[in-house]
Amino acid sequence: MKRVTGLTIFVLIIVGMFVLIDQSDSKRMSEQVENKMFTQTETKVYSESTVEELKKILETFQNDLAPQINNDFERKLAERMYVEMKKSGETIDVKELIIRAKDQADFERAWLEHAKSEYGIVVTGDEVDERIEKGPDATVVESQRRYAEAKEMSVYELNHDYYRDQYVKWVVWEDLIPLVTDRYEQSSEHVLDNNRLIELYEQEMEVIIE
Repeated sequence: MKRVTGLTIFVLIIVGMFVLIDQSDSKRMSEQVENKMFTQTETKVYSESTVEELKKILETFQNDLAPQINNDFERKLAERMYVEMKKSGETIDVKELIIRAKDQADFERAWLEHAKSEYGIVVTGDEVDERIEKGPDATVVESQRRYAEAKEMSVYELNHDYYRDQYVKWVVWEDLIPLVTDRYEQSSEHVLDNNRLIELYEQEMEVIIE
């Protein structure tokens, strides 16, 4: 399965735009996760986008691209890519975008499956909901509200449904951090910061995928 260049962190980019971390005992670990998964987040997608602009972009996607994508998850990823590309002024090749969305969906499924099969990590719906409630539900930012309005859904639905896959991955990674650290801390010649841990974890996946 071919991994999409530049999209390793994409599934969590939107979460990074909205998340506001609570002052809990898990804050330190959450900050470690954010260093890799959220540092590349820029507000280029939503910072200057009005509700009407977002509605037009989403409507075009629904009319022109969505009918060509049968899988719900792949369609969702394609929509996110499409919005970002339109706002950044990139030229969009529809066929290429659909392929990228499929590749990314395959990668995300494999990422979670590897956590389950290799490390025994499976998170519950309650764990994910709790994390969302302590993050974006706690304080609604304007960009979050605008995008929810453009999608014609509540902010709660945006967080708990539309972006849920991203929060699942976030919660899984928090559980993976100590396990991946234990596996590599004795043999690694590099500092095992969050960036390096993700690299090592995804290298394991690449071996399996190949």
